[in-house]
Amino acid sequence: MTAVAEFAIPCDAELTSVSLALPAVLPSARRARAFTARALRLWGEREELVDAAVLIVCELATNAIRHGARSSDGYGRERASDSTITLKLAWEAEALHIEVHDGSATLPVQRTAGQDEDCGRGMLIITTLAESWTCGPAPEGGKWVRATLSRVTGPAGLRAA
Repeated sequence: MTAVAEFAIPCDAELTSVSLALPAVLPSARRARAFTARALRLWGEREELVDAAVLIVCELATNAIRHGARSSDGYGRERASDSTITLKLAWEAEALHIEVHDGSATLPVQRTAGQDEDCGRGMLIITTLAESWTCGPAPEGGKWVRATLSRVTGPAGLRAA
């Protein structure tokens, strides 16, 4: 199922995944966070998982918008007007997979940000909260980045109540 807005998630559906396509503009990160929180709460996930997932989605979506959107000039100076990112949430019995697709083939790299830098901590945050993260080229072009959260333990391996 592809949802087109935060409110488009059916409450009575038994889904194993939902996705949301968004324009590659910074306000879309907020929509991705709201969509994630709503979806997880509708499916009865505990608040620790919701909070961790929303933070991971924020980092992945922001990275995709800032670094992964297809540029119309080929140099990243001007974003193509049709650039999109896609968020997918997929449930398994013991795991939640959060995946974001964007138009760039450049894969993310975790780095160490300096104390005075405003950016550069996103993948470190994801590494800290998620059980794991991975990335790869998408068959249709661009890339995907996926983080996995345990539904059995909380963020950073803390046992769920």
